[in-house]
Amino acid sequence: MKTLLAGLLAATAMQAQSTQQAEAGRALFQARCSSCHATDLGGGEGPQLAGSNFIASWGARTARELIGTIRTTMPPGNPGSLDETASLNLAAFILAANGAPLGAGPGNQVLTAAAAFTIRSVATGRPAIALQGGGQVAAASSGPKGITVAGEVKNYVPVTDAMLRDPDPGDWLMIRRNYQAWSHSPLTQINTTNVRQLQLVWS
Repeated sequence: MKTLLAGLLAATAMQAQSTQQAEAGRALFQARCSSCHATDLGGGEGPQLAGSNFIASWGARTARELIGTIRTTMPPGNPGSLDETASLNLAAFILAANGAPLGAGPGNQVLTAAAAFTIRSVATGRPAIALQGGGQVAAASSGPKGITVAGEVKNYVPVTDAMLRDPDPGDWLMIRRNYQAWSHSPLTQINTTNVRQLQLVWS
């Protein structure tokens, strides 16, 4: 009986720590990330972080990779400014927002930088936006947004992480071109000798 009670108390404490981790991530996300990724993680200047697009891009990758990407590339313009704790909290919130149970690791453990499980193994991609009492996650409004058209996109090329790290000079995949927010194009068609010839053709 004592062993069972001790196990229940330990599990309850771990759940509470996991909830606190994801809650801290939610607060940090709203303060520092929502301007680019939207308050519901639906994306804007930055990519979608909850739902089918996120799972398609990140489902086969590990939680450790997500944490590392947050740690080394975010936020644009000041990458590496988030410490490990902040990166773990944000990753925990993003996973929870995609339907992963709090403490997504084995035994509902608090997320750590060594987490090697794949994101798809714990997250469904079901959109969610915020933690509520009892460690639950509130689902975002259901139903499609905008117009949905059945069919197949011809010549569809999925966007890869490599493409985002080294974008085509003439085809920017994110605002300001790269994670560092350089806003610089390596194209040379317009240069200091001909820039004065540019004229407004549409407004």
